[in-house]
Amino acid sequence: MGILRSGNATPTQITKYSGLQIQTTSSAVPVPIAWGRNILSPNVIWYNHFLALPQYSGGKGGGKGGGGSRQARGFDYRCAIIMALCEGPILQIGNIWTSSPTPTNLAALGLSLFTGTTPQAPWAWASAFYPSEALGYPGVAYVCNPIYDLGPAASVGDNNFEVCGFLSGSGVNGLDCDPAQLIYDFLTNSQYGVGFPAASIDASSLYANAGDSSYQTYCWAAGIAFSPVLNMKESAASILSRWLQLTNSTVVWSGGVLKFIPLGDSAITAIGKTWTPNLTVLYALTDEDFLHSEGEDPIKITRSDPYAGYNQQSVEIQSRSDSYNTGPVTAFDQSAIDRFGLRAGPTITAHEICDVAVGQRAAQLILQRGLYIRNTYEFRLSAEFCLLDPMDLVSMTDPLLGLNATVVRITDIEEADDGTLSVTAEEFPQGVATSVAYPVQAKSNGVPAADVTANSVNTPLIIEPPPSLSGGSTQLWIGASAQGADPNWGGCIVWASLDGTSYEEVSSIAVPARQGVLSASLAAYAGSAPDNANTLAVDLTQSGGTLDSTNSAAAAAGVTLCYVDGEYLSYTTSTLTAANKYNLTSLYRGLGGSTPGAYAIGVGFCLLDSAILKYDVPNADIGQTIYLKFQSVNVFGGTAQDLSSCTAYPYQIQGTGVLGPVTSALALGTAMDYGLASQAVAQTDDFGTVSAPVVSIIDLGICTS
Repeated sequence: MGILRSGNATPTQITKYSGLQIQTTSSAVPVPIAWGRNILSPNVIWYNHFLALPQYSGGKGGGKGGGGSRQARGFDYRCAIIMALCEGPILQIGNIWTSSPTPTNLAALGLSLFTGTTPQAPWAWASAFYPSEALGYPGVAYVCNPIYDLGPAASVGDNNFEVCGFLSGSGVNGLDCDPAQLIYDFLTNSQYGVGFPAASIDASSLYANAGDSSYQTYCWAAGIAFSPVLNMKESAASILSRWLQLTNSTVVWSGGVLKFIPLGDSAITAIGKTWTPNLTVLYALTDEDFLHSEGEDPIKITRSDPYAGYNQQSVEIQSRSDSYNTGPVTAFDQSAIDRFGLRAGPTITAHEICDVAVGQRAAQLILQRGLYIRNTYEFRLSAEFCLLDPMDLVSMTDPLLGLNATVVRITDIEEADDGTLSVTAEEFPQGVATSVAYPVQAKSNGVPAADVTANSVNTPLIIEPPPSLSGGSTQLWIGASAQGADPNWGGCIVWASLDGTSYEEVSSIAVPARQGVLSASLAAYAGSAPDNANTLAVDLTQSGGTLDSTNSAAAAAGVTLCYVDGEYLSYTTSTLTAANKYNLTSLYRGLGGSTPGAYAIGVGFCLLDSAILKYDVPNADIGQTIYLKFQSVNVFGGTAQDLSSCTAYPYQIQGTGVLGPVTSALALGTAMDYGLASQAVAQTDDFGTVSAPVVSIIDLGICTS
C-alpha cells in the first residue's frame, strides 16, 4: 500500500438520530436578566430542518501509495435552531465557550444575534421556510443559525455565552455595571423590574451629588462594580440585601423615601472621585436623656465572644480572567488568627462579581465589619428625639459603664404607643469600615490557557539507521522539537505526501527531541574505544534539551546514542557548561558501522532516545521521495497549526537499513551453497559502492573453520 497506507476498516453498528438529542426539557424556564458582562447558558426555544449527513473514512489518498475504500463511520447532524439568551435589548456577545476548551465567537459558529428589542422582527430565514412558526420574540435576546452544527451526537452541547447586558461598561472598571444604576433599574424598570415607584427612592442618596456622600460616589471611589445574572427564583429583598452587603451599604426608610447609606467611615479618593462620609454626631446623650424603669439599667450592652468572631472570610466569584469559572477570594486577619485561632466564616456566593479586585474589597469589608463591630447597645429615649433615623450617629456618656462621649451608630428604632423610642445601636470604631485595596492573585482553577498556539518545529531530524539499529528493515527515524523550546508545544502531527500536494496523517510525535548544534569542532578519530582525546561540545538551546551522564558499559551499548552528520556515537560523561550547553566526553565513535569523521561548529546534533519516531517503510517505497510536514499542537493537543503554513521537508528513501537475502542468511549463520561459477546467479545483494561507508559487518569465522 506504500508509506501512505490505511488499515482495513472494521464494520461497526452506526446509530442514526432522527431529531435533536436533549436530556431535559421545560416550558417554564424563566428568561434570565443580565446586567454588565457575565456568562449564561442559552435555552433552545425552537428547532427544525434536521439533517443527518453521512460521514466516510478512506477513499481519498494522499498521493501515490494512498487510497483505501470508503467506509461509513457515522453521521454529522445539522438543524435550524433558535437559542434564547436573556432579556433584551443587550449590547453584544463576547466570547462563547463550547465543549472545546478554546473560546470561540458568533461568526465561527455561524450564529446571528437578535438583541431583543421591542418590537423585534421575526428571523427572515424562518419566515421564508417556516412562516407559521416564525415569531419575533420581542424583548428576548437570542441567537440563530439555519444549519447549526450539532456534531456526531446530534446535541447542542455545553454552550456558555458572554453577554454584554444592560448598563454594560457603566461601572468603574469599564466592563461591569455601576451598582447605583443597577439598583435603580432593578427596582423601577417597567419591563423586568420590581415595580418600585421611582418617586419613593431618595435620588440624592443614590446618585452622585454635590455632597459627595452618595452611594454611587462611594462605589466609584471604592472600585466596586457588578455584573449580575438573575436566572433563578429569588426574592427581590434577598437580591437587594446581597448587593448592599457586598458594597458595604444599607438602606433605610425615612421620610417616605428609601435612602441608601454606605457604611464607610473614612474618606476615599480614586479615579478623580472623592467620597466623604457623613460623620456628624446628632446628639450627645447623657444619663438625663435615657429612659429607664426602677431596677433597670438605662443602657444594656451585649458583647459578642471574640472567639466566635470569624477571622477569615471568603466570597465566591465568577472570575472573568479565568473564563468565568467560580472560585473563592479570601480575606483574613492574621493577628486575630494568631490570637484566637482560625475561624472561617461561611462562603458568600457572589457570582455577580467578575473582577478579582472587587471580590477582594467585598471580602475584606465584610470580614472587618463582622470581626471588629462587637458591641450592641439598647436604650430608650423620649419623643423629643423622634427625628433620629437608623444609621444616624449619636454619642453616649455613662460613667458607670465607662462610656465617655462614645460614638455609636443607630441600627434600629421602634416607637411605642406612648411615643417613647426603643433604640438599638452598634459601636462605631472609626476606620474598620474602610478597607485598603491591595493586589491579589487572580482566581484560577490551576488550568492554563487551552487556546494558546504552539510554535513551529525546528528543522527536524530525518535519517535512515543502518541495519544494526533498524533490525534489518527500512525505517525512518524522525525527531522534532519546537522553535524557541516553546513550553506550550505539546508535540506535532506528522503528515506525509508522495507528490508534495496531497497530504495524509501518518503518525505523531509527543515528546520533543533533544536537538542542537555543535558549539565546537570535533576531530576525526581512528583509535580504539572510547575516544578520550576529543570532546563533543553541543548547544541544545533550540530544543531546551538536557543531557545526563551514564557509565561506560551503557555508553558502549549505545544507551546515549547520538547522531552527528552521518556518524552514530555515544558518550559517557555530560558536563553542563552553560544553560542547555554540554561537553560530552569518553565517546564511543563510529557505531552502527558509521565512519568517525571531523565536524565543524554548527553541525546538527540529536540524541536518539525514546523521543525519536521510528517509522517502518515498505521496501516497495525505496527510491521514492516523500514530503513530510510537522503540524504543531499545544500541550492540550489542540489549536493545531494551519497545515498549509507548515514547511514541507522532502526526503528520498534510500533503504539503508535493509539486509538483503544473502546478508540476512549469513547474519544468521546459515550455511549457503551458491553453486558453480558457471551457473546463473539466483540470489544477489547490493552492498553499495566501494566508497560508501560500511553499515553492517558479518563475522564469517576463520579461514580454517
